[in-house]
Amino acid sequence: MLGRRDLIAAAAALALLSPLGVAQAQQPPVRIALIGPMSGTGAFEGQLGLEGAQAMAAMINAKGGVAGGRKIELINYDDKGSPEDGVSAAKRAIEQDNVDLIVGGWFSAVALSMKEVTRDKIITVMTSSQHPKVTEEGHKYLFRLNATSAMMSEFYSKAICNVIKPKSVAFINVNDDWGRLELENYTKLLGACGIEVKGHEFYNRTDTDFTTALTKLKSLNPDAIYVAAINTSQGATIYRQIRQTGYRGKVIASAGNMNPKLVELSGNSLENVYSASPFTADNGQPSMAPWLAEYKKSFKNEPSFLAALGAQAVEVLAAGVNAAGDPRAYDKIAAHLKAQEIPTVLGNVRFSDKGQATQPIHLVQVKNKEIVSVR
Repeated sequence: MLGRRDLIAAAAALALLSPLGVAQAQQPPVRIALIGPMSGTGAFEGQLGLEGAQAMAAMINAKGGVAGGRKIELINYDDKGSPEDGVSAAKRAIEQDNVDLIVGGWFSAVALSMKEVTRDKIITVMTSSQHPKVTEEGHKYLFRLNATSAMMSEFYSKAICNVIKPKSVAFINVNDDWGRLELENYTKLLGACGIEVKGHEFYNRTDTDFTTALTKLKSLNPDAIYVAAINTSQGATIYRQIRQTGYRGKVIASAGNMNPKLVELSGNSLENVYSASPFTADNGQPSMAPWLAEYKKSFKNEPSFLAALGAQAVEVLAAGVNAAGDPRAYDKIAAHLKAQEIPTVLGNVRFSDKGQATQPIHLVQVKNKEIVSVR
């Protein structure tokens, strides 16, 4: 006769052999490709995004995962901040690694190229890119979290006109689609409120010395210099070199690029400088405090907008997968994400029919080397 232990073991074995038991024992993870700049001038931005996503995935997995117990697995790819490498990474993720979902698009140039590879094939969440064409051209499975450059400039230009109040301004912009669009938007918007635009200079994504361009801008004697920088390393160098040229006027940081490491690397050059961001650590969202705790427990970097976008991307995808019950049910996921607001660390997100998010934007300022909300 079988003893009690033998009966229990036999029952457990039979449970595993049943359809339900096999499903529970063999639940595959939900595989999310995280495609970002892990090397090159944008490596710090990519690292922040990865850390934010990892912290959120850890929180979700600790609560049981998604779609009835499936864990989230993040697979990291390096796009090097290059459109060509972004395209290659997306192809590899879809065609070779058979991922379920994609997060990417930290830079607009990469997002604009990569979306053509993912178009109508896989749910893709773009993060910090701002160029309007990322979403406005249509892609039924594409979503973008960050505000477009037009949305950002509409909010931020009002703050520049009414809070910062420079009499004149000159621009230094990265020479890509986003940088040129920034110049176009702010030239029009700031000019409309009476701010004189005295000139501009462009720089390239690989540049490391900006003194020639900044000296030219200083010679125009603007009341403020607006810096449109897309990555931390270049941005910090520009802010330091502005002061090294002897310029003593106002400095305005472009929207969406302020983070603690930028403040640290810039020394005193960012003190009292304004920016605009959807992220503030004290925004009061229910998932913000536990995510901040998880992030600080696991990583040395200070939380930032870019890290929060990584977290938000994972939250949005988890919401869609839970609603659909299957990470490959793309039509159901897309329909759910477009049907109602999604709670996230940055607040409730509402997606348009074209997948563009609308979420709060805040005016922030550097005070005593801390990024604080301007109330």
